[in-house]
Amino acid sequence: MKIIPEPSPATSVGSMLSLALTRGGRGWRLGLATFGYILHQACETAIPILIGVIVDLAIVRHDAASLVIWLAVLGGVFVVLSLSYQLAALAMVRVYGHGEHDLRQLAIGRVLHPRGLAVRRGTGEVLSIASSDTYRVAGVAWSIALQGATVASLLTAGTALLVISVPLGVGVFAGAIAVLLGMQALARPLERLGMAEQTSGAAASEVATDVMSGLRIVRGLGAEDEAVRRYRIASAGSLRGAVSASRHLLTYQAVSSAVSVVYLGVLTFAAAWLALRGDITPGQLVTVVALAQFLQGALEHIGTFGGNWAHKRASSRRVQALLTDPFLLPQGGQPCAPADAAALTWRTASGVVETVPGRLVGVQVGSAAMARTVSARLGLRALPDPGEVSVHGADALAVGPERYRRVVAAPPHDATLFTGTLRENVSGIAAERRSTAWDEDVVRAVALDDVLEHVGSPEAEIGEGGRRLSGGQRQRVLLARALHDPAEVVILDEPTSALDPLTELQVAEGLRRLGRTIVVVSSSRLVLNACHYVFDLTRSPLTPAEPLTEVGR
Repeated sequence: MKIIPEPSPATSVGSMLSLALTRGGRGWRLGLATFGYILHQACETAIPILIGVIVDLAIVRHDAASLVIWLAVLGGVFVVLSLSYQLAALAMVRVYGHGEHDLRQLAIGRVLHPRGLAVRRGTGEVLSIASSDTYRVAGVAWSIALQGATVASLLTAGTALLVISVPLGVGVFAGAIAVLLGMQALARPLERLGMAEQTSGAAASEVATDVMSGLRIVRGLGAEDEAVRRYRIASAGSLRGAVSASRHLLTYQAVSSAVSVVYLGVLTFAAAWLALRGDITPGQLVTVVALAQFLQGALEHIGTFGGNWAHKRASSRRVQALLTDPFLLPQGGQPCAPADAAALTWRTASGVVETVPGRLVGVQVGSAAMARTVSARLGLRALPDPGEVSVHGADALAVGPERYRRVVAAPPHDATLFTGTLRENVSGIAAERRSTAWDEDVVRAVALDDVLEHVGSPEAEIGEGGRRLSGGQRQRVLLARALHDPAEVVILDEPTSALDPLTELQVAEGLRRLGRTIVVVSSSRLVLNACHYVFDLTRSPLTPAEPLTEVGR
């Protein structure tokens, strides 16, 4: 019996970034892409240098041969510039795309892990982390490559200016360092604002998800205005967070642009003054002015380093927090082999519930909330006490959720239908697990015939979330799906709550005749009367040794 291994914990931001950037051979691709961007920027820097050389060695001297030679060199640099960028971009797309995919798989794998998470996160928050935050974290690859290329262009330009004039070269390096340090200090509030913006956006997404998933109920209750009011409040909070973060980011970018413009003006003025003094040639003046314009963009990019990394750090912390959320259930791993003990045993303060092979066992509850609680504990979606739930005589916690659910299937009452055909929703998922085909006995047992007649055939589409079906039809499709699970024991949580009495009686009789080992948690007398055995949780406490009540029929 295969056990799903633990996902990589990524216990630190560094290990998470390492996974995104280097896993699966992405490290050498990232290095190749970074080198390609560096080569591209070096060629960009070389162009104004070559233009200055052409001016001094060919145009000023009226040397046609030199002009042809240097123009050919310039053309070759343009070819290298174009090819290096294309190859670097291709490599980077693979690094970034696969890195983002791996982070999303890791995040979703953590949320869907059989052991469950002890921290309850809303659907909107999980969606935000698994989409926008993983997108930002994977974008670190772009930052590394492009920022490395920008630094390389500064080094190349600074070296060229040092050759032309030592003061100009020193001024370039000193200015770049000053801009980097100053903009880094201005970027510090952006990380906090970015975290607040992402959190408020997740809250709004969560409210929208809840409203859309329960839209039919909202309409039935006439609660549209209340739903709109709640979303308006959450959306306003998201808007305030986004506006605040955007305002600070625009201010940051404006300051960065202003600094780079001032820097460009100072450098150009200094070069012109040196040319008037005769310290540099006309070609060198052209080179300095062209490099100054090129460096303006580079300095603007350097100025965005801080803001860029601030948002990525905020997203990194959110993804890392999800990946380190503690599990609800222990790993387990104790073998679970069939023995003389019942397939499923549940020890409660009221007595002991045991399954009987091939029989329908009822657990009578007094409310839907109690049914959800019982179903969650028997399905290990909630943490039972040690020894409370046993499978084939072994403690469920010692066995572990993966082995346990191979024996016991307990789908939640509010399970979801998926876009697709009726067959895919009923037997497709189980078929992936253990080649379970469409079971006609199950179809008859849950009175799915009228659903087949309504949609036309098992291959017919049922619409998004089963919107082509009524509430009772959707519940019977979910019931059929549960009974297609190949697990030895199936636990059903109020499986007939949306059915009319006649259909409910038909389904109850069908479950009794099916011959499966089934536990029905219900408050319906029609269902409980059809059970072979009934355990009443609404009665006064029973002694632990008291047997189940067998219903005579």
